[in-house]
Order: sequence, then structure tokens, then C-alpha cells
Amino acid sequence: MRTLFSFVLCALLAMTCWAETTPAITNKDMLQAAIRQVTQLKITKQTDSLFYSPTTGIEDCCSWSALECFNSQLLNIPTSNKDLQAKLHKNLRKKVIVSSVDRCTVEQKSKVKCQSCNSYPMIDSHEFMKNLLSLLQKSFMQLP
Repeated sequence: MRTLFSFVLCALLAMTCWAETTPAITNKDMLQAAIRQVTQLKITKQTDSLFYSPTTGIEDCCSWSALECFNSQLLNIPTSNKDLQAKLHKNLRKKVIVSSVDRCTVEQKSKVKCQSCNSYPMIDSHEFMKNLLSLLQKSFMQLP
């Protein structure tokens, strides 16, 4: 019984020390990881498929809407690395990424009418990924 108690105590102590020494993942880290994933995701072939793509002229306080638009179509992009594609799709929904892209208050957002996803121009998958990368890089540069 004493041995079991000692083992549990040591395990708890080890987990506490590990939790205290593991650095917290910051917004910059997560956004940088998403940027890296976008650059690593290779488009397999040029298809006739077109995607709605927010462009560089996204209105202030509409970046979150643009991110949602990109993410809603991301799984349809032709790529051989479906695992990375799914991971990027999941990461772009994380609160830490969304809050890094969306830096406006609820009040500021209520005063703005953002475009719907299907009102953006349709472009090929390569340009779509370039525009997504541009949005993430712009958001990264604006972080403190």
C-alpha cells in the first residue's frame, strides 16, 4: 500500500513539474503553425474547380468572416496530404486562431456588414491558398 501511495505521489509531483515548465502556446505560436501548414499543403493538380475567396481588401472587422469562408471550403481543395488538410481545417476553427484574426469588439462588429462567402470572387485553388496565407500573415503581423 505504501509503495502504491509513493508511486502515485511521485507521478503527481512529476506531472505538476512538467505542467509548470511546459511553455504556454501563444496566439503567435498557433498562428505561425497555421501559416506553416498552409505553406506545406501542396495542391495536387490544377482542376476546373473554383472557390469563393476573400481578397486582400477585406473590410475591417470582417476578417473572422473571411476566415470562416476560407475554412468552409478548405476540405474541397485538391491535395494529396489529406491529414495535413484536416489538421489545418481543425486548427483554423480554434479559438486562439479566430481571436488572432478577429481583433474587433462585438460592438465594432455590429456596426459592420461583412460580405457573405458566396459574394466573393471565385478563383482557382492556388490563388485561394495564397489569399488564405495572406490573411493569416496579415493577422500575424498585427499581433503584439
